[in-house]
Amino acid sequence: MATTKIWDVKAHVSKLLAYVANKNKTTVELEGKRVDEAERLATEILGLPPEHFATEEKKFVTGINCTPDNAKEIMLSLLDDTDKDDIQAYHGYQSFKPGEVTPDTAHAIGVQLASELWGEDFPVVVATHIDRGHVHNHFCLCATGFSGKRYHDCKASYKLMRETSDRLCTEYGLSVIDKPKTENRKHIAEVHAKQKGTPTVRDQIRADIDAVANYEYIVKYFYNRMRSLGYTFERRGQYLRIKPYGSDKFFRLDKLGAGYTEADIEARVRRNAQTMEWTKIEYYKPTLQEKPKGLRALYLHYLYLLGAIPKVIPQNPEAYAAIKDDVRRARMYSEQAKFLGKYGLETKDDLIQHALKVDAQKKALCKERQKLRNKSRWMTEEDKQPFREEIFAITSQLKTLSKEFAMCKDVYDRSASVERTVMLIEFPQLLEQEKQKAAPKKEEREDR
Repeated sequence: MATTKIWDVKAHVSKLLAYVANKNKTTVELEGKRVDEAERLATEILGLPPEHFATEEKKFVTGINCTPDNAKEIMLSLLDDTDKDDIQAYHGYQSFKPGEVTPDTAHAIGVQLASELWGEDFPVVVATHIDRGHVHNHFCLCATGFSGKRYHDCKASYKLMRETSDRLCTEYGLSVIDKPKTENRKHIAEVHAKQKGTPTVRDQIRADIDAVANYEYIVKYFYNRMRSLGYTFERRGQYLRIKPYGSDKFFRLDKLGAGYTEADIEARVRRNAQTMEWTKIEYYKPTLQEKPKGLRALYLHYLYLLGAIPKVIPQNPEAYAAIKDDVRRARMYSEQAKFLGKYGLETKDDLIQHALKVDAQKKALCKERQKLRNKSRWMTEEDKQPFREEIFAITSQLKTLSKEFAMCKDVYDRSASVERTVMLIEFPQLLEQEKQKAAPKKEEREDR
């Protein structure tokens, strides 16, 4: 079994060659070691009999279209017209399963792999590193070939590298990695969100699809209802994609997981008609008689509206998009609500005054810390220790104050958008009033 990887290198090609052909990595030095240590290296790490090293004195380094000694000169001559900021070489990697392959076999596979992939036009140095618990090959591939053409690294070229490596491993009797099952893959953002316990955009799309698919029993009405929630549909080739309100990104339905392909969703909707089982979407009904008083009251009410994956479904798509977007920030809003309650900050003026107070404390502590640093500058290590402890304590205080100052700024900047979203949800008539104000008057339209 071998894993492969390749990436571009913009540093000087000599640095890569020095690393790849490092003597300490490509040979085993037995001088000065006990015999039992040599046997341990041979049997446990490399899987070879000790006598192998008595006769094998070469380094596991081979040049293709060059030698290890003249590789630098040849590559630099080919890179003569290349800008310093451009890619100078490509660093390839092929790692084998520990204990499955000997250095000789690994090196033979590496040389054959490099010859098939790049041997027609590019100078390459292949080196087998045996300094770790697993044998692995490194490749230094010059970015410019003898024909003057540049190597093009892309998905297709990497796929060819991986497939060739797997074929050679199979020919040498080694295991290969089974092809991963793409249907069970998750986007990295979903993995991180799951670790934090916060929903992602995909979670919210799935939740809306579930709610509407459980409600509708005619496919046409399903798409109309989704559009009324602010979603846009687009067909790209054979795939149907969906975009939430206010987003610039489309998501393929078949990438949302099992049960969310176009065929699966439409089958769920048709099943409702067959079984006569569907549920009604409950839109949120405004409960407030007047807007929340004070910043903390505003934030607490907003946290109630956010729920988990918003339990509140407003009538208008703008408010729905805003609340769904902020569900992922619910933890942050909770911390800000606690912060406002801790210091009794009810208005923006209170927020500004607290921020100024925190800023003054930060400046005073910075001056005190600098004095301590100046005093301890020429002291011995032993005399510096008490000063270091004081400096560390001040630094910890500064971190806390910096977080508070950043919290003040963030609440000040966000409070207007939070208030607007709350007002759109609790007082939807305000949206109509805004639209009427924004619309040009009849006289103005006639003049145009």
